[in-house]
Amino acid sequence: MCSEQYHEDQPLEFYCEDCKVLICHKCTVVSHDRHSKTDTQKAAQEQKMQMSDAVAKVKAEMVRYESEIKKQTDLRNKNKVEILNEEKKMTDTVERLIRDLREHERKMKDKFRENYEAEQKHHATRLENFELVATQLKSCFERCQSILDRNFSVEILQTNHAILGRCNELLNVRKPDLYMSPHVRYLVEKKLDPMDRVVVTKTDPSKCLAEGQDSKDVKERKETYFAIVTKDSEGFQCYQQDDKIKVDILTPKGDQLKTDIKDTEDGKYTVTYTPQCGGQHRVEILVNGQPLTGSPWIVQVHQHQYQFAFQYGSNGKGQGEFDGINDIDVSQKTGTIAVADYDNQRIQLLSSEGKSRREIKLDGEPWSVAFTDSGDLLTLVPRSDNKLCVLSEEGHFIKHINYKHLVKPRRLSIASDGHIIIPDYGDNRIKVLSPDGNDLLQSFSAPDCGKYPSCAIYHQDKFFVSYYHANCVKVFDKTGVYLHDIGCEGSNDGQFDGPNALVIDKYNRLIVCDSDNHRLQLFTLTGTFLSKIDGEYFQNGVPCCVAINSGGSLVVGDCLNCRISVFY
Repeated sequence: MCSEQYHEDQPLEFYCEDCKVLICHKCTVVSHDRHSKTDTQKAAQEQKMQMSDAVAKVKAEMVRYESEIKKQTDLRNKNKVEILNEEKKMTDTVERLIRDLREHERKMKDKFRENYEAEQKHHATRLENFELVATQLKSCFERCQSILDRNFSVEILQTNHAILGRCNELLNVRKPDLYMSPHVRYLVEKKLDPMDRVVVTKTDPSKCLAEGQDSKDVKERKETYFAIVTKDSEGFQCYQQDDKIKVDILTPKGDQLKTDIKDTEDGKYTVTYTPQCGGQHRVEILVNGQPLTGSPWIVQVHQHQYQFAFQYGSNGKGQGEFDGINDIDVSQKTGTIAVADYDNQRIQLLSSEGKSRREIKLDGEPWSVAFTDSGDLLTLVPRSDNKLCVLSEEGHFIKHINYKHLVKPRRLSIASDGHIIIPDYGDNRIKVLSPDGNDLLQSFSAPDCGKYPSCAIYHQDKFFVSYYHANCVKVFDKTGVYLHDIGCEGSNDGQFDGPNALVIDKYNRLIVCDSDNHRLQLFTLTGTFLSKIDGEYFQNGVPCCVAINSGGSLVVGDCLNCRISVFY
């Protein structure tokens, strides 16, 4: 019923939408005349719908909060378990360290005890020796003194000879040396300095990822990189200064590869590494001690495959033409290519593109050429005066080197320390001369089958020598002791028919001119066959000499077709 004065007998039949109150019929006339009014039941139905909608929203929000409460509770419990697990890990680590230290303490005490007992025994033995001699001296002294005290002439005369003999015997006994114990010290090689620490971070290792780690274009000696992205539990990239990122890359031999990690301080870490060899490399990434998802994984590093670039040269006597290419070398300083143009009795100097720069006329056929570290050109021309010739790159004569230690030198090579290495056909020995050529530093030969060494080079404390007629490459240690053979006669992979010039490329691979098989063969330094370069490049030719320029390109001389091929 209406609560207004004089309206108490009126039921609340209407609803004023302007005032938002229930009113009676009289109210509609008196105080709500111009207001918007509606029937109570109708208004209630409309507002019930609004209320139901609001209740539904409240319920949904309530459910969401209950869900968040559950998530928060789960996170709290997870955090509790995580902290307890990490605490247990820390405790286990400390206890293990304590056990290890206790074991170390026990072993050290045993060593101290063994040393103490041994030294005490040595001292006791020496004391017994001293005490024995002292007792004998005391006994002799007391007997002599008693005779002297009694002073009987007969006794003195009767005992004098024996007493003097005994005294001399005791006095001439070798005096025992004092036993000097060795000093015992406990050396602390490394102080106990635990590097473990507690890291509090939002980073979730299970959400972190590595970008670009599955690249298919990973090549030896080529700088490679990938990125590690740290994320929180929601999967959003995050950066925490205390995060510890650890990357281990193992080579096929199990060696640790050097890596560089750059922190861009935005949750991304760039990892750079340069594989030194081909094969499968194992990559393991730890974020705060936890492995990244998918870690470790294998990265296949591809070996460098030489690609043909261009050829130049032909038979003739003009510039850029050759009549019998006998040897070739490249200056690491200027990139100039020196070619021993045998029958033209000259050395041609070419640019890296094969353009003629100059020629050096000789009074004989050049057998071999080699650039020194200083850029001078050493050439071997068989002459009656038995001398090597040193020229400048401009072709000016510098000096002669008398090769009094050589009989029939074959092909020159210069080691990284400047020593001159020459295989000698005259006595079938490999000879190593001082950089000035005056001193014979080494001379060695292969056991049994050691005739006609063609080319000898030195790399990583080993000599590699090709034997043209024996169809193999023999390996010697730095002192000239024979180690093993690489290859044998044949035309299959790893076999030779006339191995000639040798070179080591920047990928630490041995390259052999397999002349009569019309190809180059590539091996590891231990002799494992890797690949070959053959086909159209040398199909009708004889690759007889090879060199590597400073950029790593392969320069190959074909003595039959009088041309030079370049491979990148």
